[in-house]
Formats: sequence, C-alpha cells, structure tokens
Amino acid sequence: MTHQAALRQEILNAVDIASPELLGLARFIHSHPELAMQEHQAAARCIELLARHGYQVQAGVAGLPTAFLGTRGQGSPQVGILVEYDALPEVGHGCGHNLLAGATLGAAVGIATVLPQVTGTVLVYGTPGEESKGGKVHMLRAGLFEGLEAALATHAGAGPTAFVPTVPGSGNLLAAQWLKVEFFGKPAHAGVDPHKGVNALNAVIETLNGINALRQHILPADRVHGVIRHGGEAVNVVPAYASAELMIRAERRRHRDELVGQVRSIAQGAALMTGCRLELGESETPYDDAVPNLTLARAIQAEFDAVGLAGPPPYAGPGIASSDVGNVSYVIPTCHSVFSIAEEDIPWHSQECAAACDADAAYAAMLKAAKALALTALDLLLDPGLVRAVRQEFETALAARAAAVGERT
Repeated sequence: MTHQAALRQEILNAVDIASPELLGLARFIHSHPELAMQEHQAAARCIELLARHGYQVQAGVAGLPTAFLGTRGQGSPQVGILVEYDALPEVGHGCGHNLLAGATLGAAVGIATVLPQVTGTVLVYGTPGEESKGGKVHMLRAGLFEGLEAALATHAGAGPTAFVPTVPGSGNLLAAQWLKVEFFGKPAHAGVDPHKGVNALNAVIETLNGINALRQHILPADRVHGVIRHGGEAVNVVPAYASAELMIRAERRRHRDELVGQVRSIAQGAALMTGCRLELGESETPYDDAVPNLTLARAIQAEFDAVGLAGPPPYAGPGIASSDVGNVSYVIPTCHSVFSIAEEDIPWHSQECAAACDADAAYAAMLKAAKALALTALDLLLDPGLVRAVRQEFETALAARAAAVGERT
C-alpha cells in the first residue's frame, strides 16, 4: 500500500470510528432546531466535537455569537470546510442543515487524523444564518477566509441524485436580496368614516399586484416572492400599518441589484397611489451568484464515486436556489456539492423533507459525504498541481465575468 493509500484508509477508518458521535450530533441538531443567528446549542455541540478531535476553536468570530472557526495543522496549503446548522421557521430542518453539519464536521474529523503526517492547515468555519442572515458574508468581511486555497461545502439533496457541478454551465446559484416594505397610513372606522383613513394594506396589495405585472418582463430565472408580515389589527379599522418581506433573485448579482431597483419603484408607486408613507429596508448581506470551479468539482466527484455517492451526469442551467456560499465563491475557489438522501423527489423546505432528513438513509449518505469531503481535502493537501489548477480556473473565471459586465466583479 502506498503512503497516500494508507492516508486515505486512515481517513475512512476515522469517520467510521467517529460515526456514533457524528450521528448523535446530527440527530441532536435535528431535534433542537434553531433559527438563523440563534443556533446556540448547535454551535456549542459543533465546537465540542471539533475540540475533541484536536482543533483549536475560536467561538463568536466575526462578531457573531453562533459562528466559530476551528483550526488544525500547520503551513500551506490551507483548505476550508464550511459548516451550516440553522433551521427554518415552523418547518425545522426542512433544508437538511443537521446533515450538513454532520457531513462537514465528519470531514473535519477524517482529515484531522492524518494532519500530523502531511503539511497543510484545515480551517473549519461554523457559518450561522445561511437561510436568511448571511453568516458567511459577515465572516468574509472580517477577513476570515484570507489565505485559503479552496473551500469545500456540501448540501443534502431532496431526491435520488447526487450532484457535483462538473460540466460547464452547472453549479450556478441565484443572487438574492431581501427587501422589507413598510407602509404607514391613517386609521379610521372602516364603516362609519373610511374616507378619513389611509389604507396601508392597500399599498401592500398594490405592491404585490405591481410585482405580478412585472413578471411578464423579467428573465426566466428571475424570482420575486414574499409574504405579508402585517396587514392590520381589526376588520373594522382602516389599517394604518402594513408590511411585507420580499426576496428578489436573479442569475447575476448585478442584475439582482437592477431588479431590486424595479421592485423599489413599484413600492414607491404604491405609496403614491394610496397616499401612504413608505419605508424600505434591504438586507445588509445580499447573496451573490456562484463562481463554479470545475477543477475542484471534478476532484470532489472522483471522491463521491470512490465512496459510492455516484449519480447521473450533472446538467447545465441557471441556478434554482440561493446561498451565501455564492459570496465565498467570489473570493475563494469553492465547490458546493450535493448528496442524495432519498430515492424519491421530496418538496424542499417542507415537513416531509424535515422527516426525510432524520431517516437512516439520510444519515448513511451523510457519512459517505463526510468521507468524500475529507478525501478531497487530502487531495488538495498532497497535490500542488491540483491547487494551482483550481486557482488558475478561479482567476480566469473572475476575469471573464469582469470583462462580461465591463467592470470589476
């Protein structure tokens, strides 16, 4: 057995040995869902596990109480592993972040066992609030990703297909921005003297109607969706306050910003139509589209195949989801792989999906994904040529995007 083969076997064995604690962690997170930036129990459990496996862990990094950074190893190259653990309101872990935590921390455990024998550093990023608050964006702004050669991320897939974006045109995400619209009107008796009131709910409704009219004129991949957060207090009182939260998505971050401008104009028009005062608020952490890295993806695909996570060939096309992983991909070569957790298609962000993310099949796939990511980290630590190729593709892709929009990305 060659030295590299021996290291690979050590990694596989380490994940197998750690599987009870990895399963315990994933099941705990699933049964204790915590919303974005409130993941105190999940973060504490993740930190405890990393510390048991020799990582030096800083809690509360980037000013975020539920973020952390674990470090083990020495020197270059530096490889990052991205951990997520937040849940959805009411649904719980209907996006499988309990499995993401188990897979990525399993990868950290696996690679840790061979770090004394190789040169390089592994950094494990606990990134809270992926569903809406952009923990990775805060961590980027704090400079925590500087020096990384590559970032490894993964996600559970609610269907039968393991997916790694290895062909041109695959691996895209939609850039996204959140927009809060608040309208302030004037209360009045809805039956006796409604003419004395200014109806804030009407302004919200007209905003939504305007967005529906806009849909005919937006690109096929664009998405604008949202919910009414407040619509009034009583049916016999003209609503003096109403609000909605919208999410606006587009294929590229520049077009996202343009689309946000159009929606803002619609809300301003609704205020004029109804006589309401408008207040607009945008998220401070908008999500970017992704910069796929096929070189890194193909390295991951080889390890998916090696551990039995092979699936049909990937497909090219626009993104269908958004993540703050996209922001990382503009700064560091990044690959966001997907491992299958079920044999049938399941509605994502649903109670059905939350149940599937707590099933034996999902946990078995999680452990395989942990092995695949750990083996990919080893490939990067041992192969300077792979690191150079990943970096070269990254720089070429950024240059191409800058040329396409006529400005720096």
